[in-house]
Amino acid sequence: MDDNKEQIKLLLLPYAGGSALFYSRWVKYLSKHIKMVPIELPGRGMRFKEELCDDMSKTIEDIWHQVKAEITEGRYALFGYCIGTLIVYELLKKIKKENMPEPSHCFLCAYPAPDVPRKGKQMKIVNEEELMEEWINYSNVSRKQLMEKPYLRSMYEVWKSDCTMIDKYYFSGTKEKFDCNITLVNGTREQIFSLNELESWQTFCNKECNSYIVEGKHDFMKTNEKELIQIINKEI
Repeated sequence: MDDNKEQIKLLLLPYAGGSALFYSRWVKYLSKHIKMVPIELPGRGMRFKEELCDDMSKTIEDIWHQVKAEITEGRYALFGYCIGTLIVYELLKKIKKENMPEPSHCFLCAYPAPDVPRKGKQMKIVNEEELMEEWINYSNVSRKQLMEKPYLRSMYEVWKSDCTMIDKYYFSGTKEKFDCNITLVNGTREQIFSLNELESWQTFCNKECNSYIVEGKHDFMKTNEKELIQIINKEI
């Protein structure tokens, strides 16, 4: 850790089905010069009483009200994991449109750039049973647990809402490029996307793009968070 580094805020966006509360344990691993700023979306975490949002434009407007005061003064970086990378991208477009200070750095993990065709069935042709089965397999819980535990059902509903948002997401075809360095982090055993797809973000960067591969599958942020945080500490 370099105590002489300039202070910087790290704005953290949730992953698919996740909450900003996940990042609370990061504070003990991040370097002292990094101020953690988790961004919570409606319908989860401390905002669980609010209605979920499955629309990207409305999500960005909601986030904007949270972050505009944070980005006005001083350096800041953006962190997105899984679908959080697309939220980072759309937030960057909003920042540019509003002529606000742009990030000093961006971290994009475990998801391809928006111009890469998305895999899998669209939500509109997947029934509830298929969707539930997919979440059960992804989350390593049983159907009985999902039915009997309200908190698991709530987590499933958040994940379903996020999947719907991505299914409805439309890339305009015009690349808005990052005018800062970006860092890509992906797992050694990523089972959903190819490395070429994950590194497609390089074409969205006007400056330096560094790429790291850490041990783990698509969920390496949960299974190998210390190595991921070491990369964050190094890059900013």
